[in-house]
Amino acid sequence: MKKGNVLLGLLVVLTAALFANGQQESGDDGAAPVKIKAIFDRILTEENGQKEWAAAFEELTGARIDIVQPAHNQYSQILGATFAAGDIPDLLEIQTNDYLSYALSGNLVPLEDYIAASSQWKDVDPALVEAYRLKDGHIYGVPTYDGGGCVTYIRKDWLDNLGLDVPATWDEYYEVLKAFTFNDPDGNGANDTMGLTLPFQTGYEFDYYNRFIMQGAMFGFQEKDGKWVDGFLQPEMIPALERFQQLYAEKILDNEFFTNKTSTAREKIYQGQAGVMEYWSGTWAVRFNDSAQNAHPEAQVIPIEPIDNAFYINRVGPAFSITKAAKNPEGVFNAFMNTMLDKGAGQALFTHGIEGKHFRKSDNGYVMLPEPSNPDRPFDKAYSDPTLVMNGWTPLVPQADLITLSRKIQSENAVQLSLPQGGDMYIKRIGELLTIKQEIFSEVVVGRLTPAEGQAQYKAKAADLDLDAVIAELNS
Repeated sequence: MKKGNVLLGLLVVLTAALFANGQQESGDDGAAPVKIKAIFDRILTEENGQKEWAAAFEELTGARIDIVQPAHNQYSQILGATFAAGDIPDLLEIQTNDYLSYALSGNLVPLEDYIAASSQWKDVDPALVEAYRLKDGHIYGVPTYDGGGCVTYIRKDWLDNLGLDVPATWDEYYEVLKAFTFNDPDGNGANDTMGLTLPFQTGYEFDYYNRFIMQGAMFGFQEKDGKWVDGFLQPEMIPALERFQQLYAEKILDNEFFTNKTSTAREKIYQGQAGVMEYWSGTWAVRFNDSAQNAHPEAQVIPIEPIDNAFYINRVGPAFSITKAAKNPEGVFNAFMNTMLDKGAGQALFTHGIEGKHFRKSDNGYVMLPEPSNPDRPFDKAYSDPTLVMNGWTPLVPQADLITLSRKIQSENAVQLSLPQGGDMYIKRIGELLTIKQEIFSEVVVGRLTPAEGQAQYKAKAADLDLDAVIAELNS
């Protein structure tokens, strides 16, 4: 409960600061921007050539960009403090969980007209952009990349050792997990493997993972038949909880599940302790396989299609937004948002960086150069993730086959998430509601409550936390 209250307090302070600064007048839209003041999170660091990147951006667009990059693990707090101090940038990156607060603050410029007029944004999936539209009809941010999502990774060599196929149904998946746990899939004669490992995620991220067990159920709020509902109270949640309970009781699911961090769970795949884990598509496909092979050269880790009745998700990622401090917001949009999707020199700069410093052309095509701050590994991206391209552009530097496969599987089998848009009651209660969900979920999984008892207990406790009012706000 304390954690939820701390988060709630930060949200209230942030919201107050944002609204206090939300009445600024926008400047003249006539002149082309000659300078953009920006606050970014995931852009390349100064050690990796940020100043050179900004100079290349100015040469390409004619717009000077001055970048402030707070520490990644303090980005949201520092951004909020910056707004509270009235030092508002022209352009900024907003984390997903902060987007609604900023969008409702009055500080941001609506972008839908610029998007509609842009040839560069016409190849972006409309559902990806619509996820940022508020109830007032305006879009106050655009995706920084295709949100992406998780896929299930499995030890293919263990399947082969046991004569099993890639599972396509829940029953087949259960039998695979059971065999991975009890049938010595690595052939070492020891009882030292488990079927499935997972990290125990916060309520905000729970639905990114666990899709084979959850199937049609959702832990958080979800849109269902055009209305927002609490996923934990839907009929689909009962069989999902039964599946969790069964796997945990039979020790097929990692019994350290509740204390696992993502790094802890990943390490169990790398070291050959577990055979299945759901995690992010993209570059992680190669990391899983390579790390497992470092410990066990015979290992083969592959991404797989969802089983019947399951699906993957496409999350709502961070947003780029323009504030009313910008004297020419349309010019900022053209210089920055359009350049990053131009399918040419601009998108290459945003994705691969500077030719000759971050990547180069070889006899066999383009290749990445060593990272300036760590020459032992290749540079991966300047800003835009090459594995999460959202406009159909083919990156200059080819991706590994496993990366391409994992992204294809995820994108072709994903449901796009939406952002729940609540009001004061939602902000007041969301932390507490998520906390009691996690507490009751834990009690059900370890067998102290039946799924039906857990759902009934949550319904009663949530009623005392104004759940009906929260749902009404979401649907207003």
